[in-house]
Amino acid sequence: MAGHFGGSAAAQSCMRLGRFQEYAANANSPLRSWRFYETILPHMEQTDDTTARKTASRGGLHGWLRFFRAVNLPTVPGDVLAGAAAAIAFSADISPVCFRVAAWAAASSVFLYMFGLADNDVTGAGLDSGRPIPDGEITLAGARIARGFCLGAALVSAALGNLPPAWWISATALLASIAMYNRTKRPFFMGLCRGLDVMCGGAAVSAATRPLSACAALAAIWTVYFAAVTKYSEGEETDPSKREFVGVLIGSTIYLQLAALLVLTLLDGRIKPLLVTGAIMLILLRLAKRSMPKVSAS
Repeated sequence: MAGHFGGSAAAQSCMRLGRFQEYAANANSPLRSWRFYETILPHMEQTDDTTARKTASRGGLHGWLRFFRAVNLPTVPGDVLAGAAAAIAFSADISPVCFRVAAWAAASSVFLYMFGLADNDVTGAGLDSGRPIPDGEITLAGARIARGFCLGAALVSAALGNLPPAWWISATALLASIAMYNRTKRPFFMGLCRGLDVMCGGAAVSAATRPLSACAALAAIWTVYFAAVTKYSEGEETDPSKREFVGVLIGSTIYLQLAALLVLTLLDGRIKPLLVTGAIMLILLRLAKRSMPKVSAS
């Protein structure tokens, strides 16, 4: 109490001397706190509102880009392209429509990949910290709708492309592998998902035994590679250096695809359009790396 009244007396003296502002700025003045609430606090509240508005707007597009791991999407069509190239390279004759069919298969593959990502986040909504659903950027109901849309888009793309029964068999196995990985998190199933994606490419353009055998050999390489990357990525959420290196390994997928396409093009020049498409995917990946939010592998 004495300190408070002493401050009041000092204030009166300062007012008499015309130096009230000097007193109010004094660190020991009780008016110091009044000045804080009068001037600083409203500014802080305004800053908090601005931050909240930015976070809300960021949660829209930014949240969906993270949800679908958009930065990695350009690496997906190359699986199908490599599988289709293996089938064509070991075929004596190819249909004039095989490249159109491969394009539809690649489009369906992207939607299946997005379905798998959506299913992964929906399944682990209560466990995966740092993902759009737990962070409140995307609602669980919205994620479920997106999951259904992606599966429907994959099936419609396959129907429009008139993909053969062999593709549907491979795609069914792929969906089963996606479900198994999302619920068990075993690296083998992630590798199998990408390996079956290669098989989908080969199955889309040919059902002959020899071409599918070539695709199977290529798919085995994909399976081992992605299973190893997924295994290595465990714990990346708490290790920034590991997360960065995992991003490099995933980004390197497109170089693996291009290497396969280049070798197969040297064996059979008919598949040069697939090599060119793979190169375009590389350009898109480089652009995505610069503009899209970074994500984890699992």
